[in-house]
Amino acid sequence: MLIGALAFVIVLAGCGSGKNEGNASSTPPASTTDATDGSTPDASTPAAPTPNADPVSIVAYAWPADKTEENATLDARIKRFEAKYPNVTVTPKYWKYENTEIAIKMASNSAQTEFTTWATEAQMLSSKKWIIDLTDKLNGWTYAKDLNSVALAPFIIDGKTYGIPIDAYGMTITINKKLFKDKGVELPPLDWTWDDMLTAAKAVNDPAKGIAGFVPMGKGTESGWNWTNFLYSAGGEVESVADGKVTATFNSEAGLKALQFYKDLKDANVIPKTWALGYGDALTLFKQGRAAMVMCGSGNALDTAINQGGLNKDDLLIYPIPSMTKGGKHIGIAGGNYKVINGLATKEQQQAAFDFVVDEYFTDAYLDSIDAQITSQKGKNQVYVPQLINYWNDDSEYGKKYEAVLAKHDNVYKFPAELSQLMESKKEASYETQAYYGELANVIQKVFTSKGDIDLQKILDDAAAKIQKNNFDKVKIE
Repeated sequence: MLIGALAFVIVLAGCGSGKNEGNASSTPPASTTDATDGSTPDASTPAAPTPNADPVSIVAYAWPADKTEENATLDARIKRFEAKYPNVTVTPKYWKYENTEIAIKMASNSAQTEFTTWATEAQMLSSKKWIIDLTDKLNGWTYAKDLNSVALAPFIIDGKTYGIPIDAYGMTITINKKLFKDKGVELPPLDWTWDDMLTAAKAVNDPAKGIAGFVPMGKGTESGWNWTNFLYSAGGEVESVADGKVTATFNSEAGLKALQFYKDLKDANVIPKTWALGYGDALTLFKQGRAAMVMCGSGNALDTAINQGGLNKDDLLIYPIPSMTKGGKHIGIAGGNYKVINGLATKEQQQAAFDFVVDEYFTDAYLDSIDAQITSQKGKNQVYVPQLINYWNDDSEYGKKYEAVLAKHDNVYKFPAELSQLMESKKEASYETQAYYGELANVIQKVFTSKGDIDLQKILDDAAAKIQKNNFDKVKIE
């Protein structure tokens, strides 16, 4: 299960928003051999250096020491790479990206030569030249055209590409059909609205049994990350950029409508009494059958509920973010995790790091590992939950080969065909996104703790003024 460790599976919490949703693996896909038939590696592998090439040493992302299997997989991958590139030495080193630490890492030149970051970080990292423009390198890579444009979007700035997607997600809402059936409540339509969601949450809510109609994340940056989906579906924006200045715009009419909806959820008593939940807390309630609906990226709540909570896959459904009004767009956040190359490294190290990052993308061996993972999961009565957004284009030859692998198995979760037609993913804000998410957590907590009427517009205005002064005004745009 671990050998194909690009791993479009869940980890800590949502990506690009301080939650790292989708970041189960921060390494490119691994393979057990260079080609499944033992022949020459495929075209995804750049040409090996000449025998007299100068020695180059790079530092690659590694797992924490207690992740023994993951690190063993990485060590095997490094050996395969070094065999193809005998002049390159790859040293694994653990440091999990944190936006509060990256400046120190760069000042001390101690970040890895290639490291993993979130979708929210592209603008900041590129503007400070802490990561390099990969456009020319990608132009010379066979499979660049097959990368998913939606997954790539957050790291394309002014027509230049600064990161390579590892995984990607689109925000969705996962529904426990069994809880609806147990209460004799009809499921809302897939093309649903905020009113449909609130009505459904009220109908299935059962506080006496400890069942919440809807579980929003109520603490940490994931709280603001969740709420922003409703800001987007109301037509709002987090910020605007003009004349070299970033301005907070989430305190708009759309923001007010989105915050009023959260207050409606609270007033209807459909959220848990202990609402101060982080990412893992919310998914735990759902997998325990104590929540009818939960919001997270792609199918992550599905995977947790089925393979950890023991819920039947046929009792679970994935819905898009509801539209504000009938006929409106189902807009949710798109995020993910990305490989970037250290801007402080030498040109030779940067090239070697790029070669290492893309070395095992688009390999048949990765597809073989997915095949093996699905087979292994079936032996454990588990279900394979695919990602809604892959790093490759679904209509590419590689995408078709991946679909053929899934079609061989009966323990693969199948998303509703209409879902992809309804979903519209919008990338996260470009500047100071983590700070914004954190400030919105304070806003949401004020709403969830309030009694009676409160001035929602003032709460939003105060938050906008605060983040404008403390964060947006300090952004320098060249």
